[in-house]
Amino acid sequence: MSRPSSDLANDASIAGFHATVLDGLPEAVIVATPDGRITFVNAAAETLLGYDSAEVVGEPITVLVPRQSDRRVDPVAWLARWAAEPDATAARYVDLIARRADGHEMPVEVRVRAGVVGDSDRFFITVRDNSRRRAEATALKDANLRAARILMVAEDAIVSVDAHQKIILFNLAAERMFGYRAEEVIGQPLSILIPLAARAGHGRQVEAFGAARDASRMMSERPGVLGVRRSGETFPLEATITKVEAAGALTYTAHLRDVTTRNEVRDRLLESERRTRAVFDHATEGLALLDRHGLVLEINHAGTALTSGGIATGVALWELPWLGAGDTAPLRDAILRAGAGSAETLTAELQRGGAPLPVEVRLTPIAGDDGVRYILVEGRTA
Repeated sequence: MSRPSSDLANDASIAGFHATVLDGLPEAVIVATPDGRITFVNAAAETLLGYDSAEVVGEPITVLVPRQSDRRVDPVAWLARWAAEPDATAARYVDLIARRADGHEMPVEVRVRAGVVGDSDRFFITVRDNSRRRAEATALKDANLRAARILMVAEDAIVSVDAHQKIILFNLAAERMFGYRAEEVIGQPLSILIPLAARAGHGRQVEAFGAARDASRMMSERPGVLGVRRSGETFPLEATITKVEAAGALTYTAHLRDVTTRNEVRDRLLESERRTRAVFDHATEGLALLDRHGLVLEINHAGTALTSGGIATGVALWELPWLGAGDTAPLRDAILRAGAGSAETLTAELQRGGAPLPVEVRLTPIAGDDGVRYILVEGRTA
């Protein structure tokens, strides 16, 4: 390639300056004319790109950073644009693809400054290997994408908010739970998901959690945690909130479960237990529930009335202070047989006020998956 004699003279006059100032730098530096013709490459650039200086001096800059077919960036136009930027503190850089002497393409970060050496305008171009940063950015992007996909399909409703309690993530389960589409609530205050009466208090609690040292908290430790659907229906929630601070920004993420059904089942079980307890305690016949070894788990009022008091659970039924009881060995033997799976009936002779008190005792084994689990004792006076 032929070169203008004036440029050759200028290059010769400043070659020593470039070699003295730039060759000692650890960063790769390329000097080019404003139209993109290379006039100098330092030793670090030779090492980075694999060229000898003589191979590229006089060649267009696109030999080293060719224009990519899938990108709009024209390297020469980009150099001219940013070299002309008057703000010296501006971040003049762009990610480009450099081509090494061996043909290998390498992502690079390129910066440019304009200057005058002698009577010649020059662009001073710094080139940095961007392979590691790009690989890290790609890995981070992939990790974030995987995490986002996992969060979006999680069974629990997941809602994330920023430090101002504005919604920034709303997964599919949250959409189903609250009745909103994600695009309807992103950027909206978290309070739209909270009953009106609880909004102020909830906001203060989140702020207090942000200032606390613990990284996560079970919000359901507080009674009456409620959400509100788009329809206006309120419903009980189980909630765990976690906070993360990254790059100085605080983010809160809540994992939410609608416990309406669970609470209904719990309430039905509690009501059933209350009814069973009422029947058990107020039955006119003596009732007791034993474990398979005959230890008392429960005994009702009518059963207690057949003793002289001092009833305690966790002791064998035959060891209780039965009224005027004599030999309790038959009762013990019957209970042991019932613990092995045999239904038993016997008559116990008690004394009340000096008069005999025969009691018909029925023992019914109650089986579980692992054999007899309980023994139900029914005692009826004749």
